[in-house]
Amino acid sequence: MFAIESAWLIHIGAALALLAFAVRDELKLRVLIIVSTVVYISYYYLVPDPPLWDAIFTSILMIAVNVYMLSQIALERTTLRLSGDEKALFDAFETLTPGQFRRLAKLARWHMCTDPDGTLLTREAEPSGSLFYIFEGIISVEKHGRRFRLPEGNFVGEVAYVLNRKTTTTSVAPMGVRYVEWDADALRALSRQRPTLGHALDALLTRDLAKKLNTSYRPDDAMPATKETAELLETV
Repeated sequence: MFAIESAWLIHIGAALALLAFAVRDELKLRVLIIVSTVVYISYYYLVPDPPLWDAIFTSILMIAVNVYMLSQIALERTTLRLSGDEKALFDAFETLTPGQFRRLAKLARWHMCTDPDGTLLTREAEPSGSLFYIFEGIISVEKHGRRFRLPEGNFVGEVAYVLNRKTTTTSVAPMGVRYVEWDADALRALSRQRPTLGHALDALLTRDLAKKLNTSYRPDDAMPATKETAELLETV
């Protein structure tokens, strides 16, 4: 009777393994593999006398590897362990998955502008080695002699990044503005290594550019907010 019941452990383990290979979702696949391996371990321990310790040890290693991969998949699909600011930034990056965003966040440098005269981000018609995102506050942007405000939630230097050419605007962040900066070459290298992430980032920047093109800036959008920022813009 016990021999018949123990044989079912092999059948159940095999059925779970076959079901796992038929599942496309990697998370479900690995869960099924773990359960299948646990069933096999039960057989290796309960049926042979003595238990098959080598097979049990190998199966435990397989479970450990799959548990580790499950944790990585969870990080790819959730916002666990992201800070409050990173979660707010991720919410704005609609084209990226959590895993793609994590890789982008590793390259990000967060800044708070503390200079009363403002911080120069880009200079029109000159090369820029960075891509910026305005996280909090409003910056001053000048293009072809026209000056306007650019609020938070916008990229700066995205045209130069995408086309790998000189910047199209002069932009200044007044004191108190928070912004995120990425090294352009590092981003391009990451995009080459992970083409799917690169396409998602390009789509995000394209949305940002389309949003700007659909926005009408009025003369009273003129900035600066401070005299010092105006003087900085006049000298660049």
